[in-house]
Amino acid sequence: MTAPSFLAIETSVETGSVAFWREGILVMERSFLAGRKPSATLWPALEEVMAEVGSLSAIVVGIGPGSYNGSRVGIAAAQGLALVHGCEVAPICSFEGVKLSGEAALAIGDARRGSFSLQVIRQGQVDGDFTLVEKEELEQALEEAQANEREVFSFDEATRFPIAENWQNLIQRRQSQASLLIEAFLRRDEEEQAMLMNTAAEPFYLRDPHITIGKRKSLLER
Repeated sequence: MTAPSFLAIETSVETGSVAFWREGILVMERSFLAGRKPSATLWPALEEVMAEVGSLSAIVVGIGPGSYNGSRVGIAAAQGLALVHGCEVAPICSFEGVKLSGEAALAIGDARRGSFSLQVIRQGQVDGDFTLVEKEELEQALEEAQANEREVFSFDEATRFPIAENWQNLIQRRQSQASLLIEAFLRRDEEEQAMLMNTAAEPFYLRDPHITIGKRKSLLER
């Protein structure tokens, strides 16, 4: 019987990473600066890690929230490799790739247009749905997190949040790691793992894109 082996790809954050696990042991992990061109910077790290890979049981991929372009690149790479290796892709929220100091944490994000996202992470997994709030509700959530000595982190710089400096100081800038995404996958039972591998891998959106409809009439309306 082939030993369980897993590849993970994380490209939705500024520092991307690729990791390979075999029989519960981290064989190799490589990091790279994803930046604005993850489609270019991913490949050297991926090629180096793939040199250690034989067969794969599954490919875990971070789907964000984070860089929209980065998430798409990671998902496309995972899907292509899954076809070659005859395995499934398991999409996981990138917040689960962050190493926490306690059992629970609050992940926050800048959802643009004056709104902010809140997501509770408990024992390394997202707990419930994320919510979109305004500035006052964000500060209230930070106050509650501080009172409960709960870690607060974000993929964004703290200065992105238009809040008082004392609240900005509470926010830790963190990154998601590919190896921790594999851990998050393996913490789930077989039924949950199977459900993930049967879930379509799509980028995690904090909110729908803002689309402006053109005022010019179509040819059919003329």
